Amino acid sequence: MTTTTPAHRTHHVERARSGRAPATWGRKALVPLAIVVLWAVVTETRLVAALFLPSPSDLVESFGDLRAQLLPALASSVGMTLSGFALGAALGVTMGLLMAYSAIARDLFGGILDFIRPVPVFALIPLFVLWFGIGRAPQITLIALGTSVVLGVTTLSAIRNVSPVHVKAALTPGATRWDVYRTVVVPSILPHLLGSIRVAAAASWGLDVAAEFLGAQSGLGYLMINRQQYLDTAGIVLIVLIYSTLALVLDLAIRKAEGPATRWTDRSSATGPVAGLLGAD
Repeated sequence: MTTTTPAHRTHHVERARSGRAPATWGRKALVPLAIVVLWAVVTETRLVAALFLPSPSDLVESFGDLRAQLLPALASSVGMTLSGFALGAALGVTMGLLMAYSAIARDLFGGILDFIRPVPVFALIPLFVLWFGIGRAPQITLIALGTSVVLGVTTLSAIRNVSPVHVKAALTPGATRWDVYRTVVVPSILPHLLGSIRVAAAASWGLDVAAEFLGAQSGLGYLMINRQQYLDTAGIVLIVLIYSTLALVLDLAIRKAEGPATRWTDRSSATGPVAGLLGAD
């Protein structure tokens, strides 16, 4: 009778996963590839006017025209978005943790958060121009505001949903309230919090476009507004694709950090019970 050790099981799992990798990537590429082919056929044959949907060759030509402007615009937008996102994430998470721990902080700031949360950030653009003028500071502030509100609410909500069983188990041997909060509550919300950070990171790129309406003289959003004035649809689509690529890169970076940070949870494993239940095993 042969005995299967954990090391052997891990080896078999890794071999099975490596064998499925080409098929998995093939399935993932199938729909995007079909969309690109359909887009090329429809646009290159001019079944749709280039004003409404430019062809791939139009995008290549637009890239050549905008090449000298893209690098400075890219540097400006990336710097502003990452600055606003980092500031907003730090403020939002800190605010949520503080309000969950302290009833006084919740009474002081909870009402303000509930009041600001439903307000569309885009509606604040005229007020930001009036209050702060134009420049990078109000633009970064706008991105930070939108990000912090999202993460403040989700952090507080995640803490409220922590299992009371875990809290009682920590209190039984005599842990203090601060010990429970630090060693049980915060680690428990980490997987949910990282998911919310990914959502906020994606939203920060859209907020960058809105922020560049605040009198920006550089950046991808400013370049998009400029292309709109000339009815350059190819240039607009090109910039949208650049924004999508930047959002995917940032999301991938957060996902890479999510694995080590949540290694102790089942969701970090591609072979865990949840993955098997959902067919991802």
